[in-house]
Amino acid sequence: MSEPPVVISTPPLPPPPVRHRWPPVATLVILAVNVLLYMMMEWAGGSKDVNVLLDFGASYGPFIRRGEYWRLIMPMFLHIGMIHLLMNSLALFLLGRILESVYGYGRFAVLYVVSGMGSSFLSMTISQGPAAGASGSIMGTAGAMLAIGFLHRGAVPWRLRRAFGVGILPLILINLALGYSIPGIDNWGHIGGLFMGMLVSGLMAPPGLDWSDASPLVQTKPSQMMVFIPVVVVALSMGWALESHRLSQNTLRLIAESEKLRAAGQFDQAIERAREAARLAPKDERPREAIALLLLHQGRVDEAIAAYEEARRLNPLSAEARRGLAGAYVRKGDIESAKLVLEEMLGKDAPSAEGQRILGDLCQQDGLDRLAIRYYERSLELNPDQAATHNNLGWLLATTTIAELRDPARSLAHAQKAVALDGWKEATFIDTLAEALYVNGRYSEAVTTQTRALQLDPQNKEYRDHMARYLKAAKDRTG
Repeated sequence: MSEPPVVISTPPLPPPPVRHRWPPVATLVILAVNVLLYMMMEWAGGSKDVNVLLDFGASYGPFIRRGEYWRLIMPMFLHIGMIHLLMNSLALFLLGRILESVYGYGRFAVLYVVSGMGSSFLSMTISQGPAAGASGSIMGTAGAMLAIGFLHRGAVPWRLRRAFGVGILPLILINLALGYSIPGIDNWGHIGGLFMGMLVSGLMAPPGLDWSDASPLVQTKPSQMMVFIPVVVVALSMGWALESHRLSQNTLRLIAESEKLRAAGQFDQAIERAREAARLAPKDERPREAIALLLLHQGRVDEAIAAYEEARRLNPLSAEARRGLAGAYVRKGDIESAKLVLEEMLGKDAPSAEGQRILGDLCQQDGLDRLAIRYYERSLELNPDQAATHNNLGWLLATTTIAELRDPARSLAHAQKAVALDGWKEATFIDTLAEALYVNGRYSEAVTTQTRALQLDPQNKEYRDHMARYLKAAKDRTG
């Protein structure tokens, strides 16, 4: 009798390795938000307009110190011009996709927003002016890739490991070097984002994926629920930013109405409209500046000084408040107080020759000619070979409306020194020399000199108007 066949039982084959590859959801959403806000700013007046940037939430130290904490969030989504947006979008798309493939969109969103907050905080703590841009969060992304490469290397897929750790370091160093060498870049924001990204990635490991083996097995897909934290924080911040923009627009409307009333000679109504703006926006320095200017027009100098001081308290960095306050002190005859206010604007740079020239320019812009001349002269004492200072002083001495300050002979000497130092390359300096010749009655020489200025800048309407004046004077003299 034959035996039954032997059946060999084999265990089932293991399932194929599972590798979770998430689409870069957070990266794409952030890019879309950046573009949307950029379009809104352009519609509101332009992304390069400082007031628009501040209304939409750009980082600015005096404003966060008065309680606008949503400015920690908004700057990472705002950009100044199309080039800024495109460069940051490209960097975010390249780095964001890589880190998000390791972290998942939930953890990546948390890291991105927290890095941006660190960037904004350091920027507003140290920097003076408004700042905006995603570069702080992007540097946080790079910092996380640096830290993960050393702390959680097993969580990085083999094909991506070259981009982590030492691999990302050259990119970080290049960006920091560019930040220090190119004016206008907020490198403190970069540093804040970088270190916050490193810190967060050190505390928040990638979500339980172990890529140490060539063919890892993944048991469960990690939860992405933490994405709701940054989503809620960003949504609330955007709501506050939009409310800030609405309030600012209403405030500016009232200030504009006040200015129209002032132009019509209705000073009392103008002041009341400006005070209405101040009641609407009690933390905004601009209504106080408007009130102060109106008070100056009425000769109420002490009240104007008090209003400018209140504006400066609300925003210690407001150039308008400080220049106005200096002008009010000059009107009162308190020159020393005016000088202290202006020198405070430049801080440690004020004692330098360049600082004194800048202070002179500020005074000249505000019609403080007597004080401007003092600053220009002090600047030349510190460095007598500044072509720009000679030029500006020469122009002021030739054109000031204060009769006792006009000095045609000194004007000509300074203008000649400016073009000699510059080698006749700057059209503005040549134009000043022509004006100095004109006020000295040397009309034909003024025409010849102005011809050289127009050769350098033939489309300049102001230069053409000056030439017409010189030609008429020369023609009238010759009969």
